[in-house]
Amino acid sequence: MAHPRRHDMHRCLRITQILHLIFEYVVDEKVTDANVTGAMIRHEDVAGLARTCKAFMDPALDVLWRTQSSLSPLVMCLPAHFWFLKANRRGAVVSLLQQPSHADWLTLKRYSRRIRAFDHTTLHLPMVCENVVDTVFSPDLSDELFPWLHTLNVDIFSKSPLGPIQFFSHVRLPQLVRLHFTIPGFYRNRDPDLYLTPACVPSLQALTINVSRIHFHASARLLVNFEQIPCLRSLHLSPHLNVLPSSLRELTHLQYLRELIVTLPDGFDVDVCPSMQPTFPSLQRITVTVDSLSQCTKSLSSITSGELGSIKIFHRSPATQNDIFQLFQEIERIHVRYADFNTLDIQCSHTNKPILHPPFDLPSLGTLDIDDDFIAQITPAWPDIEVLHLRASERNNGRVTLEGMRGLLRGCPRLRSLHMQVDARTFPEGEPEMQSLSLARLDITGSHTEDEMAVGRYLKSLAPQLEWLKIKPPSPSVIYTMV
Repeated sequence: MAHPRRHDMHRCLRITQILHLIFEYVVDEKVTDANVTGAMIRHEDVAGLARTCKAFMDPALDVLWRTQSSLSPLVMCLPAHFWFLKANRRGAVVSLLQQPSHADWLTLKRYSRRIRAFDHTTLHLPMVCENVVDTVFSPDLSDELFPWLHTLNVDIFSKSPLGPIQFFSHVRLPQLVRLHFTIPGFYRNRDPDLYLTPACVPSLQALTINVSRIHFHASARLLVNFEQIPCLRSLHLSPHLNVLPSSLRELTHLQYLRELIVTLPDGFDVDVCPSMQPTFPSLQRITVTVDSLSQCTKSLSSITSGELGSIKIFHRSPATQNDIFQLFQEIERIHVRYADFNTLDIQCSHTNKPILHPPFDLPSLGTLDIDDDFIAQITPAWPDIEVLHLRASERNNGRVTLEGMRGLLRGCPRLRSLHMQVDARTFPEGEPEMQSLSLARLDITGSHTEDEMAVGRYLKSLAPQLEWLKIKPPSPSVIYTMV
């Protein structure tokens, strides 16, 4: 009697690493055929793969649980007599009917140990009540339930920000490398100074702290022991968050910090307590909010990094001609140390900024007379510039002519993106000639024009590789041209 032929699974599908790659692809795959357009394959499909066979189960569960946007899927794996689901105006919430024992919580390790990140996802999951968060992240549970957790966005656990300072006073997550949280308004009203001790996350590499602006009448002050997170590489702090000077000085000596967004207190001086340690030795990108440009220049002069390639500055007080000149002298020194310096962005929040005419041995930014003479001076100074956005004041709007723009494109052959106002009512004499093969995006919002279509054709002749052009005359009408 002939036996039925066995259908064995291909041997390559018994290799866990291959299955991980396949399932990771499937969970993000979009179905695009004649019947289904742009439909996302559901997580239920991955759960179905986990139930297919033993070989598929663990890799599929790893992918299914890897990133969670709520604790509710985990809590709902407890027996039903422990929890209930209730809907309210803000959405569904999972609450506990009775407190599970320590042993009950540990039964969830089969799933929780697979979680690598708590962060936003495309799924709309029920929230959990706050006592669940406190329990799950208690000292005797958190490191057992989440031994491989590397990313934590605390904001996902509640529609309103939790009290993260209290949250991190008892949690322990030794493997965590990325942390994001928001300080709620009631903390600022209750305590003017916030103390964060990050010993619970010693491996942290990326930290983002936002501030809820509701009920905030002044910036929150934060004290952080940065010496406890020596591996920190990225730090993003809300502009409404002032780090106390003692913490800032600890921050300056972090050996691996590469990206920094920070607000400096008025009068803060890095060199007030000189140290033999290098200052920001590995910094590559900095965004700083300061009271004055002179304060920023002094801080930049203290940075010892040889890889600083991007500087963004927001200053509150109007700048003098000497402030801008001194800043650009410092930028020139930074460029000497690092030839690939590529981004300088300066913005002032003051509404009554003066018109400045600094010397152009190194061109300066600010509120300037942006006209053909200005373009003629910056072109030889920035021959390798790739992105240039110039915003003129309303009084000086559109003083650069099409002839001036043509000279800019000719002198800056690597320019990829340009945003500026021009006076496009008069065309240069002669036939337009190609000036740039690199320009892909051009925005001339606020320009004076009489024939927008003719202006578009002329600009296309100057830059035949244009992919996007926006023309917005100084009127309510807006014209977009995709080329």
